[in-house]
Amino acid sequence: MERAKELFLYYCGNQYYMDLDGDGDEYRSYRVPKDKEEEWRREYLDEFFRQERHGKEALGSYANAVHFLKSDRSDEDADRFLYYPLRTKGLDDATVLFMLRHSYRLAEKWMKKKKFPEEEKKAYLPVLDEYIREVQKRAEEGTVTRAEDYVLQEFADPAYVAVYLKELRQDWERL
Repeated sequence: MERAKELFLYYCGNQYYMDLDGDGDEYRSYRVPKDKEEEWRREYLDEFFRQERHGKEALGSYANAVHFLKSDRSDEDADRFLYYPLRTKGLDDATVLFMLRHSYRLAEKWMKKKKFPEEEKKAYLPVLDEYIREVQKRAEEGTVTRAEDYVLQEFADPAYVAVYLKELRQDWERL
């Protein structure tokens, strides 16, 4: 079961990617019950919220955790994940900006399954707009924060930040 759990966590429970990498048959051979997979998924998500991460580690963990959310949005942490980048203290601006793309994709997935009501989108937009105003101001001042583990100068150009934020906001409006 340890190997099964290792595979399950590595692939965020995604059988398709297991099969692509040639690990699907091995995982299926363990005959892991659905309730055990749910237990592992829940452990992963609980651990995600307990640990404090920064930079690329935070971004990677957030992306993986988002993959573990149920696509039918029945997960009790769904809203918590959507707002995570905007409400978590201690994250640098570059990490939050990258995370916001994952948040958008998450909402887009829910919208396709009709699990993201218009009222929730309307409630999210003011929170997003407040962050956009704050980071745009920092970009203009040249004080956008960036974790040390980012090699490239992501979001160092205020004009690039402005375009990125404008496109993100437009995507949300079209959602």
